[in-house]
Amino acid sequence: MRKVFVGIFLVGAWIAMPAARSSAAPPDCEAARCSVQSAVDACCANAKNHGQFVSCVAHAVKASGVPTNCKGKVVSCAARSTCGKEGFSTCTPTCVIPAGSTTGTCANDPTVTCTTNSDCGRCHLRPAGTCPPNTTEGTGSCCPDCAPPA
Repeated sequence: MRKVFVGIFLVGAWIAMPAARSSAAPPDCEAARCSVQSAVDACCANAKNHGQFVSCVAHAVKASGVPTNCKGKVVSCAARSTCGKEGFSTCTPTCVIPAGSTTGTCANDPTVTCTTNSDCGRCHLRPAGTCPPNTTEGTGSCCPDCAPPA
């Protein structure tokens, strides 16, 4: 009987543990990414190719205080960058906002209301000069810009 009671107690505790963990607020991965932006910039400046850049970012993230749940997101952001990829551009769908307005419509789908380019779809890396119509060609990362340090 005692073994049954202990077993039931352990199963109940095991079931309750994920609920307790899930009630914690998830970390802000964008803030975590921005906290290591200077290291990402240094990796980009010193990398000979894109693979070396992404590897450098992965090592920098591992050595930093980035929460475990955010490490993969930060490295994925680096992978979606033109750093070390000569001849490539970012292609971002364009949000067209009329002068004096705070919202607009997506150039690639006028039925979609937007306030930023990211509302219109996902940014992609493509060879320079091959971005589809209604996208903005650029360099750098497909991830949102970080605010400059205060």
